[in-house]
Amino acid sequence: MALTAGAMLVEVVGGILSGSLALLADAAHMLTDTAALGFSLFAFRMAERPPTSQRTFGWRRFEVFAAFLNGLALWIIAGFIAFEALPRFKSPTGIKSGLMLAVALFGLLVNIGVGAMLYHRRTQSLNIRGSFLHVLADGLASMGVIAAAVLIRLTGSLVWDPIVSIVVCLLILWSSGRLVLESFHILMEGAPRDLDIEAVRGTLSAVPGVIEVHDLHVWTVASEFVSLSAHLKVEKGREAENVLLEAKTALKKSFDILHTTLQLEYAQREGCETASCEGPKSGS
Repeated sequence: MALTAGAMLVEVVGGILSGSLALLADAAHMLTDTAALGFSLFAFRMAERPPTSQRTFGWRRFEVFAAFLNGLALWIIAGFIAFEALPRFKSPTGIKSGLMLAVALFGLLVNIGVGAMLYHRRTQSLNIRGSFLHVLADGLASMGVIAAAVLIRLTGSLVWDPIVSIVVCLLILWSSGRLVLESFHILMEGAPRDLDIEAVRGTLSAVPGVIEVHDLHVWTVASEFVSLSAHLKVEKGREAENVLLEAKTALKKSFDILHTTLQLEYAQREGCETASCEGPKSGS
């Protein structure tokens, strides 16, 4: 946060002094980076809070909400940059390309350093991934500003500044699109995208004594926290504890699903000869 905030202030001053919209756009993006990192840190602190009677999962899903807001913030800043860039195609302003180049290089170095800090943990949390995508997009933006500064010096044409600004917008939208969609999918209780639900159903059906699986639900509470619930219809006479143990073990071994709620229903109760007697026998 400190590195990103410091680089943002340098780019704001540099953008004003050089007259470069692309540099100011990059500074604005760095502002969202700083906010994203701060929000991500806050989300992790919230996720550590214990469950309560009103929030039985605690605040663990707050990190998904933070990732969703980070993605939306990127879309908003991209729209703002595009709005400011379009008029400059007709009326380009004077730009000090040398100062623009020096400040953009400084920003790129900061983004490389911050990105390296987040890179190895980006797959462990959607929240960290959101912050990493912010930094990645900003690094690409800095490279675009550097290219614009070089092209302005070589060609003398100021149109490269708004061109690069639009390219930065597209990069921001591309980098944040999947983050927004994935976090929204989780907030809507969608099943993990890398999990084959039919394979889960097949694994449960293969447990000795299970003859039917229904009301199967799988959803992600937070990063690395997948929950599952299902009803298992089992043969009469099967021990409930054995079926539950084998089902939970199979889910853990095959899919690494640890948080499960399984309800057993006997196909036919003792002393009952009709299908109307089917119903819950035990649950866990």
